[in-house]
Amino acid sequence: MTPNLRKNLANRDNALKSTGPKSVSGKRASSQNSRKHGLNVGPDFESSLEYRALVDLIAEEGFSGFACADIASGLLNYRRVMDAYYDTYASPEPVDEFLRDANVKASNPIFSELLSPSGSEPQDVREMAAFFASMQRQERRKGGPVSRRTADTHKLIRYQRNGSARLSRAVRQG
Repeated sequence: MTPNLRKNLANRDNALKSTGPKSVSGKRASSQNSRKHGLNVGPDFESSLEYRALVDLIAEEGFSGFACADIASGLLNYRRVMDAYYDTYASPEPVDEFLRDANVKASNPIFSELLSPSGSEPQDVREMAAFFASMQRQERRKGGPVSRRTADTHKLIRYQRNGSARLSRAVRQG
């Protein structure tokens, strides 16, 4: 068996093992990934006034009609990515600091007091504490405002690179 064939088979085996999120909350979160910034949707630049003005300016520089269209849409797309980048930094996802920093063990008496009028069992208090602890773990995994911004902007950096590559290709071919 050749090394390439062995590597391909190993890659296939590993791909079968990685099936994405398994929990309901993980599936729900990953299903919203493409909607976070709206850059996966192809915009209709041709109908905007900015697009027409850019095409006219680029045409004055001596580029062909197709090159003008490619360059103008590349510029507008790049601007769209940079706007999303700015929005991510200007308004990051909020952090629930109370939930992140709360002491779960110290909360057990509070849970007991809250549940005692309803005639709850110690099992109910443990379940409520476990639920609170899982929410706290999720909040801590998300990190603080800086790490949330960083994770979001890593995705946007890929869009930025793709946009600048398309733009430079359009200028070279024009």
